[in-house]
Amino acid sequence: MKIKVKICGITNLEDARLALGCGADELGFVLAPSPRRVEPERVRSIVEALRSEPAERSFKAVGVFVNESPDAMRDIISFAGIDAAQVHGDESPEDCDRFPFPWYRALRVGSASEALALALSPWSCPRLLVDASSSSSYGGTGTSVGVWAALAARAAARSAGKEFFVAGGVKPRNAASFVYSLSPDGLDVSSGVEESPGRKSPEKLASLFRAIREAVAREAGEPSLA
Repeated sequence: MKIKVKICGITNLEDARLALGCGADELGFVLAPSPRRVEPERVRSIVEALRSEPAERSFKAVGVFVNESPDAMRDIISFAGIDAAQVHGDESPEDCDRFPFPWYRALRVGSASEALALALSPWSCPRLLVDASSSSSYGGTGTSVGVWAALAARAAARSAGKEFFVAGGVKPRNAASFVYSLSPDGLDVSSGVEESPGRKSPEKLASLFRAIREAVAREAGEPSLA
């Protein structure tokens, strides 16, 4: 069992290095209104620095966008060295189909029926990410999505051959429960490993990855890998 981990809300090179050193597979950069927003120039400098350094593991840079124009997203992705867009806005499947770059769809879900309907929409991307519904936010809510809603979305994503990621409220102390209850392909973590908005905590990051490794090992019936 392999669970990818995306550490989102990266705003500086130190935190990016720290996240990768702990085991992150992906780094998320928020390019939409948010306390964690970073400008494309900053993203480019971080990504270029990381990719110029010797590293034990490769990583994927993901840009988080909300209701941005396709042309603007394309230009930012090309300029900053981003590998894929994570789309959180009001885009329809038809809108997304016209994107000239790799993309993932983030879905804000409340009930199981809503989650199923949204996840069954004809998204042509390889990954669906679910987060808790919010009437005031397009991005991460910091609260956990309901289990039944997440399971409904997981069933739809898996039936379509897509990766299933979970975001919202993932912290070191509850990461194992996400592994046990949802068996996702990936976890997307931001505020749960922060000291303050946009600044990651070394202790929380280390605890998060330790908890995930231990949970995955238990699920596989293997000795702890912590």
